[in-house]
This record gives sequence, structure tokens and C-alpha cells, in this order.
Amino acid sequence: MLQNITEFGVMNMSSVALLRGINLGKKNKVDMKSLKSLFEQMAYTNVRTYIQTGNVLFEGTSYDIQQIETLLQDTYGFDIPVVVRTKQELLEIQQHDIFSKEQVYVLFLEKHISDEQHALLTELIDDEFTIVHHKNIIITLSKSYHQTKYTNTFFEKKLNMHSTARNQNTVNKIIAKME
Repeated sequence: MLQNITEFGVMNMSSVALLRGINLGKKNKVDMKSLKSLFEQMAYTNVRTYIQTGNVLFEGTSYDIQQIETLLQDTYGFDIPVVVRTKQELLEIQQHDIFSKEQVYVLFLEKHISDEQHALLTELIDDEFTIVHHKNIIITLSKSYHQTKYTNTFFEKKLNMHSTARNQNTVNKIIAKME
């Protein structure tokens, strides 16, 4: 599905593709140079990557997540779910009160969550969290990410959709690298 990102009144918007589940240990290896080249082949401009966990910064007037995921599957031989956010969306997350707290993670969801899913999360989650634009969950964890049950897998199972998590530091650095 082609997503037009000109709604913010800018013809060429800075965005980030957040890839799920790559370069975790010895599994699902993706070379960052080839990843950058793949995005350039799709006619995105100013393409660059940030750390090995799959953050591809790019500029363009639109993007097609299905095209990106298909090309990634064809190139690397395994399914790589992708979520795209604009710089404006990341700035809105960064400016939220909860984002400035300790042990903050953002879960970027592939689809909008319903009111029923939001209510379910409210019943299940003890840690402080908020949902921004029905598609981004900001959570401040009472335990470390490796000790909490509120991991990316938890949210994917409860919401029945792909998501990918980034810590506060990574989100801040991605924003700083966007033009």
C-alpha cells in the first residue's frame, strides 16, 4: 500500500524504516551497505542506516511498505516486517511527557489499534504507557527490557500484529540524524 507523506505540507519528507528482527545474534543477517543500496534502488534519496538493528533513514514523497517488504524477502530470503515513521511522527513521540522518563521503549505498530485493543492493554499492563496516534506505544518499564514481560513479542501476541521496539536512546539518535 502506497503511503503518501505529503500530508505535512512538505514535498520530500525525511522518514525512517524500522525493520523487525534482523541481526539478532547469528539469525537473520542483513548487511547495512546492501540494505542502503536496496532503498536507493527503490528511488529513495539521502539513504543511510543507523546501527545494525535495521533503521533506514530516507527521503521521499511516498513509500510502499509492501514493496519494501517484498524486496527485502526476495533479497535476504526471510520475512522482514517493516514500519515507517516520519520525522514529524517521531518528534511527537519524543515530546510526550512519558518519553522523558527512565527505561523508555517505543513500540511501533504496523496498524492502528482499536479502542478494544487499547482497553485490553490497559487491563494487562502494570507499567506506565501511552499510545500515540493509535500506532505507537511509549512504555516506561519497571524492569529492564530483558527482565520484563512487556517485550515486543508480548505486544505482537496481544495485538495480533507486527511491531518493532526501539529504546529511547535509539529514537533520539534517529531523530538527530534526520534532516
